[in-house]
Amino acid sequence: MSGLALIWTTSVVLAALALIWMSGLIVARVLREREEARRRHDQRLVQQVFLDIMSGEGDAVGRLQGVKHRARLMAESLLEVIALVRGAERERLISALAAFGVDDIFCRRLSRGSVAGRIASAEALSIFPGERTRAALRRAVGRAREGELRVSLMRSLIEIDAPPALREVLADISGRKASDSLLYLPLVARLVADDPMTALRAFGDPQVTGEARVILAEALGASGDYRVLRPLCIAAGAPDTELRIAAIRALGALGHPAAEPTILAGLQDRIWIVRSASCEAAGRIGLQAAMPWLEKQLGDPVWWVRFRAGEALAALGAAGQDRLRDVAASGGELSRRTASMVLAERELADAA
Repeated sequence: MSGLALIWTTSVVLAALALIWMSGLIVARVLREREEARRRHDQRLVQQVFLDIMSGEGDAVGRLQGVKHRARLMAESLLEVIALVRGAERERLISALAAFGVDDIFCRRLSRGSVAGRIASAEALSIFPGERTRAALRRAVGRAREGELRVSLMRSLIEIDAPPALREVLADISGRKASDSLLYLPLVARLVADDPMTALRAFGDPQVTGEARVILAEALGASGDYRVLRPLCIAAGAPDTELRIAAIRALGALGHPAAEPTILAGLQDRIWIVRSASCEAAGRIGLQAAMPWLEKQLGDPVWWVRFRAGEALAALGAAGQDRLRDVAASGGELSRRTASMVLAERELADAA
């Protein structure tokens, strides 16, 4: 075979493979869209049955017999409906579904099938409190490996007043990727709000890993408990950069002016993300003493630090906004551009 014939043959084969590949993608998309349409149709039918149950139709539950085994469909439909109703209608629906054995179906679904279906079942079980539900959720936590599923299981345990221990959750965070550990933040925040002192003891425990302490710091700041102020200020000087950032952000959320020395130190940190977080915290707390440092940061080499410094000055009221106008009129090039941009975004450029 000549070289030209080989090139042509190769081109034809590649074109054929590309056509087959594209055809496969199109077919897969069509099938997926059909499946989604069928699921939406079935979901509407199930939700209508739920509405009929709440309205008191005696034979409505029997119409679920054909979809009873489809735990994910039942769970997702139930979660949508139950979020919209309260009072006697809600109780009537829950009682009817419990008598029909729907909660048993959700319990069995926790250990098999797709992760999405197991998550939906875990969330739906929070509607059926009881010892059987608690036991099923706890067993599932012991087996589950996926972070999102574990968070859903633990959240349902909290909803039915059987929360996991904070130490258990912190141990679960350890070793997970940052993107996975962030899933635990709302969960940890709930536990910290319920028992801040246990959280503080865990925060000071050297056995708690860095990833868990970062999540814990954010939750402590959101707790609104001023007893966490000093531990967060200490953590803001830690060698671990991620912990410093989390602690400073938490101090900003806490909003206590006693954090001023820590925030001023953070404005001078060698890590730009720490400086940026400190600028934001200074604005949230309303630290007037930070204005000279924030003005200096308008010329920071990192754009994000400059922007946060400008936003913080704007948040400090008339005095900070006057500083921005002065810099916009006579500062250095970087500072002028940043100050002008912030003033324009806040529609303050023409203010007297």
